[in-house]
Amino acid sequence: MEQLGFEQIFVNEYATGYIHTDKKTIACAINKDYVPITRFKEIFEMLADEIKSGDYSKFVFDKSKLRTFHQPSMKWYFTEWKTEMIHHGVTKHFKVLPELDYFKRAVEAARKPLLAKYPKELLAQLRIEYFESVEEAVKAE
Repeated sequence: MEQLGFEQIFVNEYATGYIHTDKKTIACAINKDYVPITRFKEIFEMLADEIKSGDYSKFVFDKSKLRTFHQPSMKWYFTEWKTEMIHHGVTKHFKVLPELDYFKRAVEAARKPLLAKYPKELLAQLRIEYFESVEEAVKAE
Protein backbone atom coordinates (compact mmCIF):
# COMPACT_ATOMS: atom_id res chain seq x y z
CA MET A 1 0.00 0.00 0.00
CA GLU A 2 2.94 2.31 0.57
CA GLN A 3 3.56 2.25 -3.19
CA LEU A 4 0.04 3.70 -3.58
CA GLY A 5 0.81 6.63 -1.29
CA PHE A 6 -0.53 5.18 1.95
CA GLU A 7 1.05 5.67 5.36
CA GLN A 8 1.17 2.69 7.69
CA ILE A 9 -0.50 3.42 11.04
CA PHE A 10 -0.16 0.01 12.68
CA VAL A 11 0.95 -3.52 12.04
CA ASN A 12 0.45 -6.64 14.11
CA GLU A 13 0.43 -10.38 13.62
CA TYR A 14 -2.92 -10.31 11.81
CA ALA A 15 -3.27 -7.02 9.95
CA THR A 16 -1.77 -3.76 8.81
CA GLY A 17 -3.63 -0.46 8.93
CA TYR A 18 -3.03 2.40 6.49
CA ILE A 19 -4.25 5.91 5.82
CA HIS A 20 -4.17 8.16 2.78
CA THR A 21 -5.33 11.56 3.99
CA ASP A 22 -5.40 13.16 0.52
CA LYS A 23 -7.78 10.45 -0.69
CA LYS A 24 -9.74 10.45 2.62
CA THR A 25 -9.13 6.70 2.70
CA ILE A 26 -8.35 4.30 5.50
CA ALA A 27 -7.36 0.74 4.69
CA CYS A 28 -6.79 -2.60 6.34
CA ALA A 29 -4.86 -5.51 4.88
CA ILE A 30 -5.28 -8.85 6.61
CA ASN A 31 -1.92 -10.65 6.87
CA LYS A 32 -3.06 -14.16 7.87
CA ASP A 33 -5.41 -16.79 6.54
CA TYR A 34 -7.57 -16.59 9.69
CA VAL A 35 -8.13 -13.93 12.37
CA PRO A 36 -9.69 -14.86 15.73
CA ILE A 37 -12.73 -12.69 16.47
CA THR A 38 -11.15 -11.03 19.54
CA ARG A 39 -8.15 -9.93 17.47
CA PHE A 40 -10.44 -8.97 14.55
CA LYS A 41 -12.40 -6.64 16.83
CA GLU A 42 -9.18 -5.15 18.24
CA ILE A 43 -7.96 -4.37 14.72
CA PHE A 44 -11.21 -2.69 13.80
CA GLU A 45 -11.31 -0.71 17.04
CA MET A 46 -7.85 0.66 16.16
CA LEU A 47 -9.20 1.62 12.73
CA ALA A 48 -12.26 3.20 14.37
CA ASP A 49 -10.04 5.32 16.63
CA GLU A 50 -8.24 6.67 13.56
CA ILE A 51 -11.50 7.28 11.70
CA LYS A 52 -12.94 9.20 14.66
CA SER A 53 -9.87 11.45 14.82
CA GLY A 54 -9.52 12.01 11.07
CA ASP A 55 -11.46 12.88 7.96
CA TYR A 56 -12.22 9.72 5.99
CA SER A 57 -14.99 8.68 3.64
CA LYS A 58 -13.63 5.44 2.15
CA PHE A 59 -12.50 2.15 3.65
CA VAL A 60 -10.49 -0.38 1.63
CA PHE A 61 -10.53 -3.85 3.16
CA ASP A 62 -8.01 -6.27 1.67
CA LYS A 63 -9.16 -9.76 2.65
CA SER A 64 -7.19 -11.49 -0.10
CA LYS A 65 -5.01 -13.52 2.30
CA LEU A 66 -7.95 -14.94 4.24
CA ARG A 67 -8.74 -18.60 3.71
CA THR A 68 -11.42 -18.97 6.37
CA PHE A 69 -14.70 -17.07 6.24
CA HIS A 70 -15.65 -16.48 9.89
CA GLN A 71 -19.33 -15.53 9.91
CA PRO A 72 -19.47 -14.04 13.47
CA SER A 73 -16.57 -11.68 12.68
CA MET A 74 -18.08 -10.57 9.41
CA LYS A 75 -21.52 -10.12 10.97
CA TRP A 76 -20.04 -7.91 13.72
CA TYR A 77 -18.06 -5.94 11.12
CA PHE A 78 -21.16 -5.40 9.00
CA THR A 79 -23.86 -4.75 11.60
CA GLU A 80 -21.91 -2.96 14.32
CA TRP A 81 -18.64 -1.52 13.07
CA LYS A 82 -19.89 -0.35 9.68
CA THR A 83 -22.98 1.18 11.27
CA GLU A 84 -20.89 3.20 13.70
CA MET A 85 -18.49 4.31 10.96
CA ILE A 86 -21.38 5.75 8.90
CA HIS A 87 -21.79 8.29 11.70
CA HIS A 88 -18.13 9.27 11.25
CA GLY A 89 -18.38 9.76 7.48
CA VAL A 90 -17.09 6.42 6.18
CA THR A 91 -19.75 5.31 3.71
CA LYS A 92 -17.70 3.72 0.92
CA HIS A 93 -16.54 0.19 1.68
CA PHE A 94 -14.38 -1.32 -1.04
CA LYS A 95 -13.23 -4.91 -0.57
CA VAL A 96 -10.77 -7.28 -2.15
CA LEU A 97 -11.64 -10.94 -1.62
CA PRO A 98 -9.38 -13.97 -1.93
CA GLU A 99 -9.35 -15.66 -5.32
CA LEU A 100 -11.23 -18.62 -3.85
CA ASP A 101 -14.66 -19.60 -5.15
CA TYR A 102 -15.78 -21.09 -1.82
CA PHE A 103 -14.88 -17.87 -0.01
CA LYS A 104 -16.77 -15.72 -2.50
CA ARG A 105 -19.80 -18.02 -2.22
CA ALA A 106 -19.64 -17.81 1.59
CA VAL A 107 -19.54 -14.00 1.42
CA GLU A 108 -22.57 -13.90 -0.88
CA ALA A 109 -24.54 -16.41 1.21
CA ALA A 110 -23.86 -14.48 4.43
CA ARG A 111 -24.40 -11.07 2.86
CA LYS A 112 -27.97 -11.58 1.64
CA PRO A 113 -29.60 -12.12 5.07
CA LEU A 114 -27.55 -9.27 6.58
CA LEU A 115 -28.68 -6.87 3.88
CA ALA A 116 -32.30 -7.96 4.33
CA LYS A 117 -32.17 -7.17 8.06
CA TYR A 118 -30.04 -4.02 7.83
CA PRO A 119 -31.95 -0.76 8.38
CA LYS A 120 -32.89 0.61 4.94
CA GLU A 121 -32.03 4.21 5.89
CA LEU A 122 -28.47 3.15 6.82
CA LEU A 123 -28.09 0.85 3.83
CA ALA A 124 -29.01 3.75 1.54
CA GLN A 125 -25.96 5.64 2.86
CA LEU A 126 -23.51 2.82 2.13
CA ARG A 127 -21.66 2.02 -1.04
CA ILE A 128 -20.24 -1.50 -0.91
CA GLU A 129 -18.20 -2.79 -3.83
CA TYR A 130 -15.85 -5.67 -4.52
CA PHE A 131 -12.64 -5.37 -6.54
CA GLU A 132 -10.07 -7.75 -7.97
CA SER A 133 -7.11 -5.79 -6.56
CA VAL A 134 -6.22 -3.20 -3.94
CA GLU A 135 -5.09 -0.88 -6.73
CA GLU A 136 -8.55 -0.98 -8.32
CA ALA A 137 -10.24 -0.39 -4.95
CA VAL A 138 -8.00 2.58 -4.17
CA LYS A 139 -8.58 4.17 -7.59
CA ALA A 140 -12.37 3.84 -7.36
CA GLU A 141 -14.32 6.88 -6.28
